[in-house]
Amino acid sequence: MRAFIFILTTCFAWLTYAQAPSANFTISDSDNILCEGDCIFVVNNSTGDDLTYLWTFENATPPTFVGQNPGPICFNTASTTGPFAITLNATNGQGAVSTITQFVTVLPMPSITSTISDTLGGAYVVIPDTTIDMFQEAYLYAEGAPFGGNLTWYPSGVAADSISGCTTCIAGDSLTVTPFYTTYYVVQYGLNGCFAYDTVLVTVNFANLVKVELPNSFSPNEDGENDYFRVLTNVDADGNFSNGFEEGGALAEIDLRVFNRYGQQVFRTTDVNEGWDGTYKGKAMNPATYTYILNFRTIDGRSGSRKGNVTLFR
Repeated sequence: MRAFIFILTTCFAWLTYAQAPSANFTISDSDNILCEGDCIFVVNNSTGDDLTYLWTFENATPPTFVGQNPGPICFNTASTTGPFAITLNATNGQGAVSTITQFVTVLPMPSITSTISDTLGGAYVVIPDTTIDMFQEAYLYAEGAPFGGNLTWYPSGVAADSISGCTTCIAGDSLTVTPFYTTYYVVQYGLNGCFAYDTVLVTVNFANLVKVELPNSFSPNEDGENDYFRVLTNVDADGNFSNGFEEGGALAEIDLRVFNRYGQQVFRTTDVNEGWDGTYKGKAMNPATYTYILNFRTIDGRSGSRKGNVTLFR
């Protein structure tokens, strides 16, 4: 009888031990280093039978959760005095408890401010979002804090590192832009893997100033001058606006068709940089007046059309 009781007690103790919980979880951020305002996910990898779970998240939202897997856990406060604890208690039906704690460090977010500036009467003056004419310049300026990060403008992609050798300086950078059309400029300031952003808007009088034209004649004699009939604009891809009308630039899409006097289509292109060389199916066309139809869309999304005549000289 004593042997039976001993065996029964041993089996019960073994079963209780076998069913003991083992709490464990993984964090979605592999290095456990976050930025202020970041959210993470945790995955419960605990083992054991008939388990219940209690989560606690220090200085996080939510602060607690009962269940296997909580949703996103967000940290809106930097851990300036030490890392924050994430604790999981796993309890089985016999009341045995297993506890595991991991820590996350929440870094403070840097700050960034951006402005448009002007020199009025020789003084540097900050102005609101501005409107300029096409080809004019706008002066952007941004400051990031605290010191030690990297500042980058988009869409220009121009990068400016913090001022070296100055432990109290604010990282600042200016950028001169000449947008063809209304553009939001985004500035990014990164420090210790955390990034802050700001934007400025430069509105451009594009629609009122851009010109889309076609010549009324051309001479495809291979002398390097006026050899092609093509769409011309006053937006130059190389930024040299003093050389007059240049192809492309302001145009996102075109459909240019040319017809002879019988209504036969002798040329068509949808390439903004392509022009007609005065041939049809490889054969030079006779000097004459031809009709063209142009449909286009500019880079700011406006659509337009042109219709007229062009004279081919040889």
